[in-house]
Amino acid sequence: MALAGRVLLGIRARRCDVLRSVLLNLSQTSSHSKSHVFRDVHTSAGAFAGHNKWSKVRHIKGPKDEAKSKVFAKYALQIRLAVKEDGPDPELNSKLGSIIRTAKDHGMTKASIDHAVKTPHGNKDKPLIRSEMEVQGPGGSCILLDIVTDNPNMTRDQLRKICKTHGGVYGSKARHAFERKGIITISSALDMDKAEEVAIEAGAEDVGQVINEDNTEVLQFICDPSDLRHVQENLVELQCETQSSSLEYIPTQTIALTGDMLEQASTLVRQLSDRDDVFKVYHNIEA
Repeated sequence: MALAGRVLLGIRARRCDVLRSVLLNLSQTSSHSKSHVFRDVHTSAGAFAGHNKWSKVRHIKGPKDEAKSKVFAKYALQIRLAVKEDGPDPELNSKLGSIIRTAKDHGMTKASIDHAVKTPHGNKDKPLIRSEMEVQGPGGSCILLDIVTDNPNMTRDQLRKICKTHGGVYGSKARHAFERKGIITISSALDMDKAEEVAIEAGAEDVGQVINEDNTEVLQFICDPSDLRHVQENLVELQCETQSSSLEYIPTQTIALTGDMLEQASTLVRQLSDRDDVFKVYHNIEA
């Protein structure tokens, strides 16, 4: 189902005015032509931040005492995956360049970065294998894991143990609660009204404010996976410096948890995220 068919109605009148103004600038033709342009920009009157399921997902922080070595291991994993997918040249591989810049900003050494770039497949006797794992969390929440490991059997056993300890059911269907989207993150002081105008001009479907792993507020632009590179290039032309761009999962449905159930689910997400072989954890727990 198209995103425009799922979004909630009731967008504020001033956002409609923003959309109407942009569309009028794009077309001076008949009302039928305006409607066509409206669809072409991949949005609708209710498609922007604060109104979609993904914008309600709770931000669950990782352990406060997480060692730098664990953070660097995650960056090394991201670098290897980026090289494996699109090559070792950060000038040609924008994803790799973005990850390397972030890793450097957090203190990862050049030697460690270079080693990760040169070993994209891990140990030649134990190649890295990427897979998705589904988990049903406490209270009927859905959790999707992006796994990268050279020992799938051991990883599966350890993840199953974590889930059992913290109220999750490993292997239970969860994929249905998510959809694949292009995600472009920028650090910007834009307010949401301006961000929505930028999203329309760039061809994004949605935009929202989120908290990143550094506990900093950033803007995320959402688009169809096939439009990721195009939207990123448009954002650059609009003077928006991108921090990262990738294909990720966003929830199509969320679930609100409270009290002990919320704490248990949050603990499960933190424990899963803390593992070196868990590249990314997606969940639909509502804030």
